[in-house]
Amino acid sequence: MALAVASTANALASHWASLGTTYSLHTGNPGAAGTANEASGNGYARQSTTFGSAAGGVVTGSQITFNFMGTVTHMCRWNGTTLLDIIDTVDATVTPAGQIKVTPSFSANYSAWT
Repeated sequence: MALAVASTANALASHWASLGTTYSLHTGNPGAAGTANEASGNGYARQSTTFGSAAGGVVTGSQITFNFMGTVTHMCRWNGTTLLDIIDTVDATVTPAGQIKVTPSFSANYSAWT
């Protein structure tokens, strides 16, 4: 039974990862469309990750690096121009200009029954 539960969790995590791989940083609430307060300047650009294979219901992306200066309060996940997720992050301040490094991951919680 544990294999069926784990395979379902892996399928869910893999599907989530397939929906979008691009992330943006925001200096305040990004609003319903995800376009408000996006970071700018100091070489900032949206960044993309590459997700690996799901294992144990968890899928992890490659580390992404944003050039940035200021305070970040949110991140958004995108598929092209389609907003997928608004993530209310722990506030992070970078001054002087530097980098913010993020390793995205998703966990489909499940119980491994034996």
